[in-house]
Amino acid sequence: MDLDQIIRNQQKQTRNQIEVYKGIEGYTLPLIKRIIVGKSPIRQIINGQLVADYHKNTDPLINEFISKRVENGISMKNLIRQEDKDLSIEISNPETLKQTRLLPKGFLVNGIIATFGDYTAITSLDKKKTVGIIVNDSTITEMFNSIFESLWENGERV
Repeated sequence: MDLDQIIRNQQKQTRNQIEVYKGIEGYTLPLIKRIIVGKSPIRQIINGQLVADYHKNTDPLINEFISKRVENGISMKNLIRQEDKDLSIEISNPETLKQTRLLPKGFLVNGIIATFGDYTAITSLDKKKTVGIIVNDSTITEMFNSIFESLWENGERV
């Protein structure tokens, strides 16, 4: 199944306030929801090493996702762990509309927290029990955006 087909299938689903996905869909469907919502910027806090490990299994789909995001002009603000600053996939890149900064030293994140439009997505990246949760609630998203922007303002550029 290609990315366009997955997007069409997702758009057909009812607009639930909370969506829960498990396994590989727990990782990929929150990413696809970002394309469907189509709002800039996507704000995300990630464990870059766990994401890089996931990309080993999902690279073709992820590359298609990145292309579609860029094609749609959707920018990304990325906060990564200090340990991830040398990962080439996570550095700032104007071609992919991505800006990256570092989280404070010791900041614990074992997955992805992302906001886009009125949505907040939380994804655990434990390969044995990956879970992706998407919440459609502007108040929750505003709270996460406030936390994100505070961390962003104090983050070192990568």
